Parts: sequence; C-alpha cells; structure tokens
Amino acid sequence: MEEQGQGYITVNVRTAGGALPVEGAYITIKTVAGAGSTVVAAMITDAGGATEIAALPAPPRSNSIAPGQGPVCSYYTIDTDRTGYYSVVNGSVPIFDGVTSVQQVLLVPIAGGEGALRPEELTRFDDASPTDSL
Repeated sequence: MEEQGQGYITVNVRTAGGALPVEGAYITIKTVAGAGSTVVAAMITDAGGATEIAALPAPPRSNSIAPGQGPVCSYYTIDTDRTGYYSVVNGSVPIFDGVTSVQQVLLVPIAGGEGALRPEELTRFDDASPTDSL
C-alpha cells in the first residue's frame, strides 16, 4: 500500500475588497475528478470569516525529494456560497503533506440581494422638479 500524507486548509472569506469578514458562508471541499468528485469536507465560516482547519489527504512529502517519485500534492475544488453574494469556485487548490494552507475567497454582493430595499422603499429624486418646492 502506498504511503499517504496529510495536508491542512482553512478558508478565509471576505467582502468589500477584503475589508470585511463574511460570517455564515458555506464551504464545500471536493476532490478534483470532474463529475466523479467527492465531498471531503463541509464547513461554515465564523464571525471572523474563517473556517476551522480541515485535514485532507495528500501525497507524502517524500515524493518531492526526487523527480519521478509521484505527485507532490493533491488538488481540491472549493465551493463558497452565501445568501446575498455571488458563489465562488476555486479549482485546483493544491494541498501539500504537512502544510497548512489558507485559501482567501472574496465574495461580491448581489445587487438587490438579501436586505435590499423594495422599490416602494426607495427615495426617488426625479419625482418632483426643483421649482415645485419654491
């Protein structure tokens, strides 16, 4: 049986150009195998926008010592979803044996998303001409 290593990852989700954390984002980590991908971890971000650290299988570190020893890392796909934001998919995220990686994800709000005002709640400035108040 081939030796197996273990790598680690945490996902940090932010918005507003990285200025604000996004709490409650759903993170799904899958193997990279196209239609046959398998979910290996599912997490939710905390108030600081971060997930706990997930342990993931990776090829052993010894593979990187000499060429031809085998793959040096495993690749995963990370899906990030949060109501009111566009979803983000990060593909081919490398995980190395014994290394803790931090995946940064920037979410962009959906116009008219969660918490958006209804049309009747908007202030309209084109309803009256400036001379109407004189």
